[in-house]
Amino acid sequence: MADHYKPQVIEHLVRPRNVGEIEVPDGAGESGDAACGDIARFTVSVKDNTLEKVRYKVYGCAACIAAGSALAELVDGRHLLEAARVSKADLEDALGGPLPEGKEHAFTLVLDALHKAFEDYLNWRAGNLLVEGYNGCGPGESKTVVAAMSGGVDSAVTALLLKESGYDVATVTFRLHDGEPGSRSCCSPDTVLFARDTAHRMGLPHFTLNLKKLFDRRVMSDFVGSYASGSTPNPCVACNAHVKFHAAAFLADELGYYHVATGHYARVVQTPDGPAMVRPVDARKDQTYVLWPVPKKLLARTVFPLGEYEKTEVRRIAEERNLAVAYTPESQDICFIPDGNYRRFVRKKVKTEPGKVVDREGRVLGEHRGVVDFTVGQRRGLGVSAPHPLYVTEVRPRAKQVVVGRKRDLEISDIRVKNMNWYMRPEAASSVQIRYNSTPVPCEVERDGGNEWVVRFEKPVLGVAPGQSAVFYDGDKVVGGGVVARRGS
Repeated sequence: MADHYKPQVIEHLVRPRNVGEIEVPDGAGESGDAACGDIARFTVSVKDNTLEKVRYKVYGCAACIAAGSALAELVDGRHLLEAARVSKADLEDALGGPLPEGKEHAFTLVLDALHKAFEDYLNWRAGNLLVEGYNGCGPGESKTVVAAMSGGVDSAVTALLLKESGYDVATVTFRLHDGEPGSRSCCSPDTVLFARDTAHRMGLPHFTLNLKKLFDRRVMSDFVGSYASGSTPNPCVACNAHVKFHAAAFLADELGYYHVATGHYARVVQTPDGPAMVRPVDARKDQTYVLWPVPKKLLARTVFPLGEYEKTEVRRIAEERNLAVAYTPESQDICFIPDGNYRRFVRKKVKTEPGKVVDREGRVLGEHRGVVDFTVGQRRGLGVSAPHPLYVTEVRPRAKQVVVGRKRDLEISDIRVKNMNWYMRPEAASSVQIRYNSTPVPCEVERDGGNEWVVRFEKPVLGVAPGQSAVFYDGDKVVGGGVVARRGS
């Protein structure tokens, strides 16, 4: 063995540091490699964001045992931020250089176990905050930022640009659901490891937050329930409304940081009414439509570095800085449905019942297997034929009916919108966008006397469905947004 391992490895094997387990830890994490049977476990005690005590246990090969000992020694007594910055390169230095071929997994294994202990600690600190939603806005240094990192090129370049512009940057990856290993999902185990390695290569600390309960409650359950009730949800909107920005703000407050940042293409400007969103330089990547629910209080803390760049420039920056993410593909539309088949996903979650396909006069044209398969504006998969194209004009869950008609029957002149989030005075709204890539249409907005707002279009609009977002603009500025409650005439 001495012929294969460097003296530093032997030293950690003969005199291991911090072996054992804390009886009542603040955080515990375990990681295992099924291929070789190695398992690493870390327990930590934390006080004032400092690792007061670190203990580890490793069952497996000599390389993993030595790596666990070296990592425990490196992070013991250090601030969480510094401990979360320790990388594979730091471990390699501590052990005198690269491990023998076939043993490199030891660094990934022990780092993952330690970071799961940090994750456990942070989720214990959050308690129900990361289930119910977090709205705190504590003080922090103005040049500090927590940047969300998904494993893609946009979030990596976001963190890099912030670092290069003088920010003290910490990164975070969210576990939102049980992504499949090797998938393009932002939550797959491989993606979390890749995001951590990318952050460490930039010299940045990396954290992980487990938001599965919150995501299931506020995004996945809403997604399924909306289709079951005849509405058309947008899970990205729900995630921005209830999950990502709140969780990033929680971590920022825990670390004493102020700003939060994501790789979205948008900008933030100050108006007489306070902070507001503005469309980005790259109109083709504009994501303001899905960002409208971010509370104004959080928007004041938010930074969108990519709002000033074209996507091609972002790729070029990643290439020039030799970031491994430079050539990663674009993320999928719905992160928790890898194959894109949302109907099959919904059917696994709810009980569906057959019903009738009817025309606008109530005449039965055919049958369907469940209203969850339909949304307003849909043309394909109706299961009925006619001498002219038919479209879904209404979904009636209680009656188990899907109403179809001609394209002109989809035209409406007004809608009712609820759950509003205003950045500017409502009277500033001159246009409304009702789909992600649609063109805004001129409109007038007024309150109906209750909790809904009436939106009147200058010209009739096609295919607006309850559950969709209605986002209001004054030129390029986002005035506010809401959810379509019902269609008008």
